[in-house]
Amino acid sequence: MQSTKKMEWNDVFLKKKSTLTDPLADELIEKIMVNHGVIAIKDLFIQLTDNNDIIENKDVIPEVKDYFNQNHELPDWADSEKIKMGQQLFALYGPEIAFLLNFRSLPLCYSSKSGAKVLFSTGRLREQGQNTSKLQRRLMETSQMVINVMSPGGFDGKGSGIITIKKVRLMHAAIRFYLKHPDINRHSWDVEEFGEPINQEEMAGTLMAFGPLILRGLHDLGVELTQKQQDAYTHCWNIVGYYIGIEPDLYPKNYEEGWNLGLSILRRNYKESTEGKELAKSLVQFGKNIFPGYFFDDMPAFFIKYFTKDVSNDIGIDFAHLIGINPKPTLKRRIVTKILTFIFDKVSDFQRNNWVFRKMSKWINKKLLQGMINHYMKDQKAEFFIPPSLKKNWNLS
Repeated sequence: MQSTKKMEWNDVFLKKKSTLTDPLADELIEKIMVNHGVIAIKDLFIQLTDNNDIIENKDVIPEVKDYFNQNHELPDWADSEKIKMGQQLFALYGPEIAFLLNFRSLPLCYSSKSGAKVLFSTGRLREQGQNTSKLQRRLMETSQMVINVMSPGGFDGKGSGIITIKKVRLMHAAIRFYLKHPDINRHSWDVEEFGEPINQEEMAGTLMAFGPLILRGLHDLGVELTQKQQDAYTHCWNIVGYYIGIEPDLYPKNYEEGWNLGLSILRRNYKESTEGKELAKSLVQFGKNIFPGYFFDDMPAFFIKYFTKDVSNDIGIDFAHLIGINPKPTLKRRIVTKILTFIFDKVSDFQRNNWVFRKMSKWINKKLLQGMINHYMKDQKAEFFIPPSLKKNWNLS
């Protein structure tokens, strides 16, 4: 059951969590290795990333099919009313959440040296020259998970949300196997320095970045939420944590606890790294592709710096600077920064909620999400799917 006791996210507790992974998923990968060999792990990774309907895939080995056909029941502490409210919030503000996922959540995740090293080591985010196809692919997978989870019915039975989360869980285990297997990865993983790859602390930190830490960013986009809405959205991400293999004592019981947990993990793990800077560079390039044009070139870097500044202030470290978002000042950049800062920061709360601000904010958010759809649909190996009801809500084509 989910504890009602207030959790203390202290250093000793979180350090212990950095040594733990996910026994169920890791044991399944080991079993596949023993029964089918290392090639089966590589095949599985491809199947998990390239095949939307993995249960019906004839090439999937029995052990994996059994895994996906088990444990579809919600935990006994799941609250159907909170799930409904959290998903309704997403139906209303999905484009804003997608925007913050890219320009707030992911940059904060890149500040973790260990987390960035995992992403970079798997070679799935690094761009080749100006080609951001690998970045786009990873962003698609992340965005698709959020959409599948937070769409109505995402947690129902064998709903797309549960299947997607279970894919991610198994993908995490495959990556851990890859990083720690000397015959596959010639670069050894230093557990003493970095902790276990994709450990309990890191997984919880990512979920807090996707859940509670996103919610405060909505305020800067003119969206005000009630306490019940914030707690409901946090509750949905606790359910994600349940299916993805996070231990119950890392489930915050409300938004405030989720915020504090997220900050505690960031505070423990931030560290400047080449990998984090490369990932941020790729993210900025992706943003430039979405917002083409000379004037808009400086918008992605501005968005990252602006929408992480509250976390930077709370912790006392400039997260944007830490991941290399510190462009050299030019006249154009000064002008663009002043204009955007006035729009997002200098207007009063009354002005922030007026028609002009909301219209401009919605245009930016819709532009990003539509641009992501257009990019992803060019990839024939995967489909980026948004339910028709949400497309209608968000006025997407």
